Amino acid sequence: MHRAPSLSRALDSGRRTWLRQAGASVAASMLGSGAFAQDDTVRIVVPFPAGNPIDAGARVLAECLRATTRRNHIVDNKPGAGGIIGSAEVARAKPDGSVLLFTTGGHNTTAVLYSKLPYDVLRDFTPITQLATSPGFALLVRSESRFKTVADVLREAKAKPGTVSYGSFGPGNTTHLVGALFARSAGVDLLHVPFKSSPLQDLMGGHIDLTWFNTSGAQEFIDHGKMRALAISWPSRVPELPNVPTLAELGVKDVDIPAWTGLYGPPRMPAALVQSLYANVVAASRQPEYTTWAKGSRVIVTNVPPQQFASENADELRRYRRDITPLGIKLD
Repeated sequence: MHRAPSLSRALDSGRRTWLRQAGASVAASMLGSGAFAQDDTVRIVVPFPAGNPIDAGARVLAECLRATTRRNHIVDNKPGAGGIIGSAEVARAKPDGSVLLFTTGGHNTTAVLYSKLPYDVLRDFTPITQLATSPGFALLVRSESRFKTVADVLREAKAKPGTVSYGSFGPGNTTHLVGALFARSAGVDLLHVPFKSSPLQDLMGGHIDLTWFNTSGAQEFIDHGKMRALAISWPSRVPELPNVPTLAELGVKDVDIPAWTGLYGPPRMPAALVQSLYANVVAASRQPEYTTWAKGSRVIVTNVPPQQFASENADELRRYRRDITPLGIKLD
């Protein structure tokens, strides 16, 4: 589908940013190889492909950690099986701080979506910090959509069950889960259309009716007039979209899949090492490059302390087992 020139330039600009960040990380790796012993390099495993916003965030963090600790940090992309392959590698690593996992909230949903995992998401990882969060997910339609409000969507969905479609970034992806929770809470039957990559082009082309996208990422498309947000799955309205209601305001409750990134280590890491790594991350997040990235990506830097992050992981997993398990979504 032909993109409008303004949106194309914006997306191309984003790609150039990722490439610059990737280049900076590679350059840091090359410089570090002469300044540090090989076993002094910290490998940050990202269980997703290179060239996406998650990967970009990891590369900015690696560069800022190198600057603040004077120790080489490299990003190692290990994609596959929805993040399981890379995560499993970290779960088997030595707990000496040389191998870390940079991942998303999907780390916890895998425990509900897969009957058999090669690790236990709570027992086999050491939570270091939740790095950043995005204010929930936005329910998006293309700008020319016949749906002007959530009430319009629900009205048609109830009149014609199974015909209103929503696209996701793949089976079991958080965008799939948010859509399924929304349908259950609203009491409607929606047609789920999973994509191998992104549903956004098909949404703008009118091939699907709806999609869910993290609010931070959706802002760019809304600003360019390509999409409209009907609601957000967040406890309160967000400053960037002050006129967009929350689902709770509209009477649709319990649609709660947080969008965040976090840093983990292998199991049984010494507490003193965990605290040291956490302090390093906090210092790195204050670097100008990191704050510029966070502002441009429209994410909220949280730097949740290790013990609190561990507690939140356990609470989130309990909630997912309560809310997601009844949906009957399994990926194995």
